[in-house]
Amino acid sequence: MEQAVLTSLKVAVVGGSITGCTAAIELARLGCVVTLFERSGEELKDRGAGIGVPPSVMAAYIGRGLIGADVPYFDAEHFVRRWRTAAAPEFGVLAWEQPANIALLNWGGLYQNLRARVPDGVYHTGQRVVALHQAAQGVDVALANGEVQNFDLVVCADGYASLGRRTLFPTLELNYPGYVLWRGSLPASAMVAAAPMASGVHALGYPDGHGIFYLVPGTDASTGRDQRLVNWGMYVPVPDLAAFMVDRDGRAHEGSLPPGAMPLATEAKLKSDARHRLPDFYADIVAASHDTYVYAIYDCEVPAYRAGRICLAGDAGAFARPHSGAGALKGVSDAVALRTALASHPDLETALTTWDREQTASGNQMVRFGNQLGRALVLEIPDWSAMSVAEMARWFTASVTIEAELFDAWKPAS
Repeated sequence: MEQAVLTSLKVAVVGGSITGCTAAIELARLGCVVTLFERSGEELKDRGAGIGVPPSVMAAYIGRGLIGADVPYFDAEHFVRRWRTAAAPEFGVLAWEQPANIALLNWGGLYQNLRARVPDGVYHTGQRVVALHQAAQGVDVALANGEVQNFDLVVCADGYASLGRRTLFPTLELNYPGYVLWRGSLPASAMVAAAPMASGVHALGYPDGHGIFYLVPGTDASTGRDQRLVNWGMYVPVPDLAAFMVDRDGRAHEGSLPPGAMPLATEAKLKSDARHRLPDFYADIVAASHDTYVYAIYDCEVPAYRAGRICLAGDAGAFARPHSGAGALKGVSDAVALRTALASHPDLETALTTWDREQTASGNQMVRFGNQLGRALVLEIPDWSAMSVAEMARWFTASVTIEAELFDAWKPAS
């Protein structure tokens, strides 16, 4: 039971996406005085990207009042694993309908629900944090405008390139495994036939990676037949990442090429390769998608989730490859666990020590889980078309061996 002892802390949250909003909501409800700094000058953009979470997690979010009960999503009961062959060019060989239990929702729907629960007086846009300094009392937060503010506690929810992680562990480096995630979406109304997409998450294997295709509600939260989006992503090898991550204006990017930035020749080459990798039905979806974008894949384990009064949450902590699809879940879990620790211990040091130990263990385990999926589904993927259902099940069980309650719920989400 929460003791609500540490309820008057002055807390800074760095980063205003899903993890940051959750931290702000949970800590403000505890009674902390929260200030959230978001470096972008406007509300975060909805790219139509999808998120998958177990229905039980959706119920938990609703029960905590983080999202409304009316958040739209689609249920997925299978991962439909297919492989293109000469004999089955349109849809590919059906290798395995892997059982799953996942709620598929639009990233924007989740974010907008969380953002609506953060008061505007708490959420400050256009405020870039440039430095964090442990002070005699709390942490000094330096902003790009020259202002310095002092807080009792800082929660860094600023993503994979986190200033917080770099501050706590300056020699820690991200690992790039040699491939990227290329993403896009297409309105279902633009498809000749969207009905085949209704059977779950479609996972398409090919010799150097795999792709995922699934329906999510539209950007206006609509689940109508013509308003739905097909969300898709393809893992593709990119040996020379630096050369690849240059936009159409010649500017180099580190972690992503946002919509509209990718050189047209690069996008055309990816779509041409997709035509050979994917069954025709899915290649047509990719070909018709506009303003596709790319994320570089990284992973990183961390020694700890806090030092002094600076804490890491979500991708700012241990950063896992996205194969599990559990990035948003982990960030929300970190924030909820921090609120629980602060409310359940009589002093701040004990609360943070307990939280740190638990989140470091689970975060690093998530990284190892993602690495196993990356080896199985990209780096060492076998030819699914040559495998029986029993062989597919044995292969997956042998490849993904990490066992824990959190990850069991996510094993099919690859």
